[in-house]
Amino acid sequence: MGPDLSHVTSLGRLPRLLIAESNLSTFEPLIRTFRDEQLAIDFDVCTSHWNAVWKLLASPYQLIISGVHLAERHDFFLLKRAQALQTFVPFMVTASASQKEVACRVLKHGAFDLIPTPLDHEQTGNTIRLALWQNKLMELLARREKALEKYRRHLDAYPGTRRMDETFHNALSSIQRTVSCFEESIQAIEESMKCLSDLARVVEQEVRARALERLDSLPN
Repeated sequence: MGPDLSHVTSLGRLPRLLIAESNLSTFEPLIRTFRDEQLAIDFDVCTSHWNAVWKLLASPYQLIISGVHLAERHDFFLLKRAQALQTFVPFMVTASASQKEVACRVLKHGAFDLIPTPLDHEQTGNTIRLALWQNKLMELLARREKALEKYRRHLDAYPGTRRMDETFHNALSSIQRTVSCFEESIQAIEESMKCLSDLARVVEQEVRARALERLDSLPN
């Protein structure tokens, strides 16, 4: 029996990755990829899907990489919990040619991308960089949406016009013009957000389609 990796943690900082993998022949090359491709990341390793879910409950991550057998286990329990707990975090699976059918099911249930094994260090490094980029885009969109919601609530609470003297009326008119400018700015930001959201959706669709194509090209 190999060593228990359930509590392995690197010494780096952000971005943080969660690796759910019980197979040392996949885990060790993955760690070498981080070094060879100069990926400055922090990572936790779990050897079961149960431990991985506990990690997700305890900490935020920017990327999840799971062995396909752990991702599918117990009716995609780990994948579903990851999607529910950390909505914007890409979930990637590692799979060999003999696991093509299982990997296809996991991708169709919402996994972001596939890392074929045995690992190609350069391809794996590029795949990880793209997933981290997607995560950052989704986080930025989420933060902007929260800020916009605060603006909307504040604008909706605007008291409007009421009986007042001329001085106060002039001051309120000035405020109304400022509010109108804010509303125009918010509309412009919302249009930009829609473009970014569309981009994020297209990236996710294209990445998953490419992953399925790579899966089909693996030798039987």
